[in-house]
Amino acid sequence: MRSEESPRAPRAPSRRSAAAGGGSAASAAALVLASGFGASGCGLGVSGLGAAAGDASVDVAADVDEGPDGAVGPQDGEAPGDEDGSTQAESGPPAGPMTMASPGEVTQASGLAQQTHLVYATGAARWWLFWFDASQPTQLQASSSPDFATWTPATPLVLPGSHANQGGDLSVAYASIAGVDVVHVAMGLHFTAANDRRIVHVRATLSGGAILYGSPQQLAMVSDPNLVDPDGTAVLVGPDDHVRDATGWANYLGTGNEVAWASTAADLGASWDGNFGLQQNIATASNTVNARVFAVVPPGGTVLALWELADAEPDPTNVAWSQLGTTGWSNAANVFSGKSQSANDWDVATVGAGDVRVARRGLDGSFDHVRFDGQGWTTLQAPPSDPGLAESGVVVLANAPHVAVFAIGSDPASSVRQIVWDGTQWGSWSTLEGSTATRRALAGCDAPGHTALLWTETGSAGTSIVGMPVAF
Repeated sequence: MRSEESPRAPRAPSRRSAAAGGGSAASAAALVLASGFGASGCGLGVSGLGAAAGDASVDVAADVDEGPDGAVGPQDGEAPGDEDGSTQAESGPPAGPMTMASPGEVTQASGLAQQTHLVYATGAARWWLFWFDASQPTQLQASSSPDFATWTPATPLVLPGSHANQGGDLSVAYASIAGVDVVHVAMGLHFTAANDRRIVHVRATLSGGAILYGSPQQLAMVSDPNLVDPDGTAVLVGPDDHVRDATGWANYLGTGNEVAWASTAADLGASWDGNFGLQQNIATASNTVNARVFAVVPPGGTVLALWELADAEPDPTNVAWSQLGTTGWSNAANVFSGKSQSANDWDVATVGAGDVRVARRGLDGSFDHVRFDGQGWTTLQAPPSDPGLAESGVVVLANAPHVAVFAIGSDPASSVRQIVWDGTQWGSWSTLEGSTATRRALAGCDAPGHTALLWTETGSAGTSIVGMPVAF
């Protein structure tokens, strides 16, 4: 669960380049959230995944100058340039959007609404961003920030295949396990043979501004020419510190379905044996599933798998779900009544005990809002209709009893829009970021006291991953 923050007075927002630290003003308002572990957020990893103990690892530190004593900074979470050890984080995160990275022409570089590319490491007291760069097709990029304003790149991880400019084939789960900051990364990679696609998993530990990767390991390989990108890869570290991956790139009555793996042992923080069990076949689909996620139902920690129904391309009519029990996954069923929607315009958040929420937007602009209590689904009041940009992502975050829905508008400015459920009813839609730009791939991050949105934005300076903390 995320802890609540005290409300902050809105400040005049600004956007700065991650490299230069300067930029133009952008209109935005501080908002909501600092709460529960939502499925789209950086706090979803109720724990993490990793490479086997003894695997060859790559020690990846921030790209900074080495001091005369051989020490490499920043050390212990210091921000670069803060010689007295202070950081910009002391003055609080920026209220407005910040440029976090420049990925080039990567599709959905910031991830799908259900995925996580941004996490907050509690031990290191740093944000970490993971992304693909179009100029480096066989690398995983990462950078960190103590304050969300200054982002320091880490040496990238060399991948065994190409990311093929598909940001929707990457997701990250974070967990603090026995005092160790751990991330598990699931990726869909392309190889040189025609239609050769493979699911690859890698674990890493974080320490200050340094990241230590384990060896990437392959879970599945397919060569189906009918697959449609992205895979919408999902990853979870559950309450028991076991790791789960979900994908459609697996041989299961054809490919493009809903398939999962679970680690055979828990991540211990200091080590993890790196082993996964057998492939778990959850459900078949008529077409390629392009968006999926795991959710956890407290207090018992029941795991749910959810995915876009893929009954029609490119727009399905529902979100499907299955619940993990003692004998395996339950039969797949639909969450909502049938209605055409975009594959990426839905999301999940955990509000509290017996309270998991799912919201979606249909192609007609209308919304649906439901709750899962561990036994079944209840239809709740839906947010009022608001014109949105189809397939740009609908993000749901929670701060009990509040639930917030974020979307990109269909207006000329591609505004980032928001609405909040106060526990009883919805408020009104308002604009969180309204400066004119081309925005897409809205995603979210929620961790205790650290909640943020990010999106892919194209403007006069090119394509960037842009993000901003949101709080109430």
